[in-house]
Amino acid sequence: MALIHMYYIILNRTEHLIRMKFSSEIIERFFGGRYSRADYMVAKSLFTDIELNDDLVKHLEDHWSEFNTEPLPDVDTNPMLERVHRQILHETIPGRSNNLLSLFQKAAAILIIPLLLGFLSVFYFQSDKKPGEAAIAEIQCPLGVRTKFVLPDGTTGFLNSSSTLEYPVVFGNERKVTLMGEAYFDVRHDEERPFVVKTAHLNTKVMGTQFNVIAYENENTEEIILREGEVEVYSRKGQRLGTLESDQKLEFDRDNRRYGISQVESAQYISWTEGKLVFRNESMEDVARRLGRWYNVDIDIQDPELFDYSFRATFMDEPLEEVLKLLSLTAPMSFKEQQRVSTNQNLFKKRKVILRIDSERVNAF
Repeated sequence: MALIHMYYIILNRTEHLIRMKFSSEIIERFFGGRYSRADYMVAKSLFTDIELNDDLVKHLEDHWSEFNTEPLPDVDTNPMLERVHRQILHETIPGRSNNLLSLFQKAAAILIIPLLLGFLSVFYFQSDKKPGEAAIAEIQCPLGVRTKFVLPDGTTGFLNSSSTLEYPVVFGNERKVTLMGEAYFDVRHDEERPFVVKTAHLNTKVMGTQFNVIAYENENTEEIILREGEVEVYSRKGQRLGTLESDQKLEFDRDNRRYGISQVESAQYISWTEGKLVFRNESMEDVARRLGRWYNVDIDIQDPELFDYSFRATFMDEPLEEVLKLLSLTAPMSFKEQQRVSTNQNLFKKRKVILRIDSERVNAF
């Protein structure tokens, strides 16, 4: 009991100090993935302390005004916030976990989901809505974050970093969503209403199954990876490209308008939903592309000899430098991160890593 009492004393003192330090700049850093542990505790305090509800609502209203010209819908946020308070309190009772890091990870997940879904999804966009048309909801997932979603029909899934998902607030005869980025879908089965994922160049049609879609705007390929069941893939003009079965991938090249279907281990493509980065005999080109998405970094392979190497590894919660060090143990590779420079607006450009062949180690492989 003494230990529990001490725990609450420390927690209360910490949150008292956090309340004194609260500022919207800290929350902006949290959204941008540039937060420190102190910033994280401030963000957490907004949800653990009911007295800070007004500060939180004010921040959400300001955030809405930055990205939308329409007036904020009249939505009562108190029930949502009270539910979040209860859930975090449930997760932070001493003795529920013997791993403090696990506690922070759970609390972080609780924070991310309400922040993204609470006001990006519930406050749907109606500016272009015509009479009789369904309102459109939009979920935006910022860099360095992944979030779980639930669609109106009960379909669930995860949205990956730097991705956007649009969907009708109420589905009609056909369940259509639009994706920019990456998402994993676990589609609720409905023979009468097909589920369609629209990307820039493809339409993926299913009745009910589990699959992953990759369609980032700044990449020249789109990928559909099927975990189980069956999906049909069409061009945006309606041309049928093929039917995928379990553990198959369709890759569409946007530049030359070609596509191919191959056998894969689907688990490696959906491991990101569990915070894992999995490579299974993947080429250096594919590894570099996936690392770039995962860590929001440009990776430049300067020596074509590196394309001859493939990699098999699993990483979880590892910094980029550590991942590159471990990969260089299985290939004659060296890496160097370029010094970041700022723009005229004092914003730093995206990180860039250079990969080269290590000629002195080639014979060892």
